[in-house]
Amino acid sequence: MWRHPAGPNPTRYGGSQRKRVLGKTRRNLKPLLVISGRKPMTHSITRKTFLTGAMLAVSLMGSTAAFAEAEYTFKVSNVLSEQDVTAFGLNKFAELVAEASDGRIEIEVFHGGQLGSGVETFEAVKNGHLDFAGDSFANLATITPAFEIFHFPFLFESRAQMLSALGSDAVQTQVNSELADVGLVWFSTYEIGGPRNVGTSKARIETAEDLAGLKFRASRSPLEIGSHESWGAAGVTVDWPGTPEAVRLGMVDGLTVPYASFYSAKFHEGNLINYILDLNFQNYALVIAANAEKMAALPDDVRMILEDSAAEAQAWHVDFVSGYITENIQAMRDEGVEIYSLPDAEYQKVRDMTVDAVWPRFVGNVGMSQEKLDLIRTESGEIGTDGWGYSLGE
Repeated sequence: MWRHPAGPNPTRYGGSQRKRVLGKTRRNLKPLLVISGRKPMTHSITRKTFLTGAMLAVSLMGSTAAFAEAEYTFKVSNVLSEQDVTAFGLNKFAELVAEASDGRIEIEVFHGGQLGSGVETFEAVKNGHLDFAGDSFANLATITPAFEIFHFPFLFESRAQMLSALGSDAVQTQVNSELADVGLVWFSTYEIGGPRNVGTSKARIETAEDLAGLKFRASRSPLEIGSHESWGAAGVTVDWPGTPEAVRLGMVDGLTVPYASFYSAKFHEGNLINYILDLNFQNYALVIAANAEKMAALPDDVRMILEDSAAEAQAWHVDFVSGYITENIQAMRDEGVEIYSLPDAEYQKVRDMTVDAVWPRFVGNVGMSQEKLDLIRTESGEIGTDGWGYSLGE
């Protein structure tokens, strides 16, 4: 049975309703891969695009060339652009792996959906044709519901809570037990740049009622679409690479993504998005998924380098994100995008109608049990005082 979120009525940002402080919150972020050693298997891909829905695999093997050449090459797909905040974390991971292995291991990162959409690349990893895939865990929903529960609207009230939950051993163990059913492991996580906010091209949203009748681009997440529907709006599923064109053509009135995603995809240019409502209604992150069997086949030393480098890259990224998003926000303001908040009473209306409609609808579905939800809420800890970790400026 669904239980309404307990406790006192939370403030928007943690501590003070208007407080947004640049916070360097280093959490115990570690790679999420828990596997055992087996005989090495070979894998990799040779093309940057899918041919007839599949990717051609080539051998991942020890090189007989000079030591300076990589013995192992892993390909990582990131559906988000090279300017996105997630790209810096993945590039750091590649750099750290090269350093730790003295060049024996090479990480090739393909940003901007070069290898396909999130769904295509997650499927490629699942089928053993790609080493790592990275995208919003919202786009894993068609493959596994294991991550959907993090998408419950207004589940987290601050960045500190989100990082605590994602870094929890108990939460990671629960999610990986569900991923095992589809042959995947949760390898690592990078912040996408705060919670979802509401960007619109023409309509400035001033009341809860103003959301009704609008069409928003949506990911494949039922919880994102359900949130739109709770407002009386419509969620139109568009894969991320096609979203700017959908906005440009008027297929949708706007979209709900974090500030960093608005910026990296250049929605602030060309009058695509002119208004961003600071609503902070839904959280998600970039999850890096790996094929469990192929990762388990790696030599212990290779796996350890990958794990340790992922942990270091994630910790570095936590410190990097706040300043970068603050810069993104200011750059969008400089281009004329209006970033604003609802009056407190209207914000509370939106929050209440979203939670009241979405939570009871989804609690109890596969991957979204009340017990799992309670675990995440327990592991998220205190709200803290640093809000979402970035500044909205003036």
